[in-house]
Amino acid sequence: MKLSIFIRNSSRDMVVEGAKHIKRYYLPQEKLISKNNPLEKNIKSVKKHADATNSYSIKQNDINSFMAASSMSHMMDGWSYLSCSLDALLRGDQAASIHLAYYAELRSAMSILASEGIGVFNNKHIGVFPRNTNKEFPTNYYKGNPPNIKYVQPPSATHKFVWEAMQKWTDSAFRPHTNILEIFKVRGHNFKQLTEFFHPQATIILNNKIIKTWLKDWCFDIKAYKDDRENRNTSSYRPQRIKNFNDQLDYEEIISNISDFWNVLSPSQGNNFDLLDIYLLRKLYEKLYEYINPSEPIRELIENAFDGLGLHDTPLISFLSGEAPYEDDHLIFNKASEFEISPISIIARSILLLRISSGNTSQIFKNADISHSELSFVWENYGVDNGFWQAGSMPINFEDLWSDVEAHINDIKDRIDLVPKQNDLASILKDNAYDILFFKQINRACLWGVAI
Repeated sequence: MKLSIFIRNSSRDMVVEGAKHIKRYYLPQEKLISKNNPLEKNIKSVKKHADATNSYSIKQNDINSFMAASSMSHMMDGWSYLSCSLDALLRGDQAASIHLAYYAELRSAMSILASEGIGVFNNKHIGVFPRNTNKEFPTNYYKGNPPNIKYVQPPSATHKFVWEAMQKWTDSAFRPHTNILEIFKVRGHNFKQLTEFFHPQATIILNNKIIKTWLKDWCFDIKAYKDDRENRNTSSYRPQRIKNFNDQLDYEEIISNISDFWNVLSPSQGNNFDLLDIYLLRKLYEKLYEYINPSEPIRELIENAFDGLGLHDTPLISFLSGEAPYEDDHLIFNKASEFEISPISIIARSILLLRISSGNTSQIFKNADISHSELSFVWENYGVDNGFWQAGSMPINFEDLWSDVEAHINDIKDRIDLVPKQNDLASILKDNAYDILFFKQINRACLWGVAI
């Protein structure tokens, strides 16, 4: 089976069924999967399951539920890798920062694939298909009759498979579906709703092709992620402090960039990634306007979209129209489009990919009618382990996690502005060591970003 067909046939609906299985059987026990699920640790079971010469098989419910659980776990791990990448960068270790930021990208992509019904393992991978079936990739086949069990199927290594699968997913005529627009929201309305009254042609032409172009403009240039893998190899395996000893990290710029990333991830008005999604909506409107090519100015069409939903927000409409003084794009998109060996650029790309995996995971669990409170044991464990709160003190509203860190971000920025010449790590830590502890906890966004 070709990879493109494997990707096309995989079923998101079966992952939702897996989440429903979790809700019925495992959540009452504060678990996400069965303790006997062979996919939890023994990835060799995938190869055994795929071997047509023996009778061993993994139960379909175990595969479905593992897909759903791993979509969340990979996403949360991706945010954790991102936080560790910031920590490494703020300690002056650019190589480690690149290494960890790449793994944030990788785990985010694995989360997206899991939510689409594609489980990534080691050399052998599983896809869940409609009507509770599954298939491995690469597909086993044995020459001869009876089968020649000595024939070795070419493997598909994890990193290579992930980015090739993501490439096929973005190139597919059927994926990603326009339903992906439902994971983005502005002023309480998802992007499907916000395009409904934009123009009479909008819902007709808002197809798979436009979604792909829009995604590629700000996130899904798979070549960039493949290049990041090569940069990760260089950072991980080649000696780093072997030249350029006069080069010094510009901590003022690093802190300024990370502060901007924090800002674009901030939640407000009941939207988990409010500012980021506003920028993404502007990009979507621009893409639609380009395809429709109407005689009316874009502002008039945006006003139509808002009026149809009963929304009235003149400053926001001006922003979405790209009018002065709102012409500039956000720094995160500029940095994400820079193809250089730079921690900040890879961090930017990982954040954008994590935005999608967070939304996808949220949608899977919502579609299974799983509530925020039913997953409180997951949030409590993650929050306590990462030092967001003390045991038993989980906040009722995860947007409070932003309120907790916002003051520390501002304190660090103010210090840089007041003492710009002391641009070394020792000086910054002397005055802001406690603030830095919060500054690197960007994985807080994981919790308000899931928004179940």
